[in-house]
Amino acid sequence: MQKYKEVFGDLIDLAKRGHFDVIGHGCNCFCAMSRGIAPQMGDAFGCHLFPLEDKSTSGDINKLGQIDWKVLNIAVGNGDFDVLDHDLTVVNIYSQYTPNAAIKPLDYEALTLGLRKMNHLFKDKRIGLPMIGAGLAGGDWERIKTIIQTELKDCDVTIVKWVGPKNF
Repeated sequence: MQKYKEVFGDLIDLAKRGHFDVIGHGCNCFCAMSRGIAPQMGDAFGCHLFPLEDKSTSGDINKLGQIDWKVLNIAVGNGDFDVLDHDLTVVNIYSQYTPNAAIKPLDYEALTLGLRKMNHLFKDKRIGLPMIGAGLAGGDWERIKTIIQTELKDCDVTIVKWVGPKNF
């Protein structure tokens, strides 16, 4: 069933407007959501409050390959002043051990496992992702894209390439 496309835009804005059932982003194991899309995900959806972001789990290598998620009900305006309720699942994917790619870059195996879990849990859903792991985590986009297309084989996947100012 897998559908795959890449678009330019703002993942968070598109998610709030009802374009996706599920969105996700890469996280490190040190509860550091201070760069890239992470601060915006935290502000918009409370990703920094998920159970695996509890400071007592900071540095736990067992988080690699895990996913942590929350279902939110979002009010979506359709342009005619009507408001629709939309359930949005927001996922933290633990795909990098440290927050510093120079020390420990993206862990491809952890990303693979996290996406495989998402495919199992969210089969047939519309999934939105940033160019996960290709920015601050230092991963190779072509390799990452192949992993996404392989592991999210039962999902409708949209990669949203950020077009605003960088938050590095």
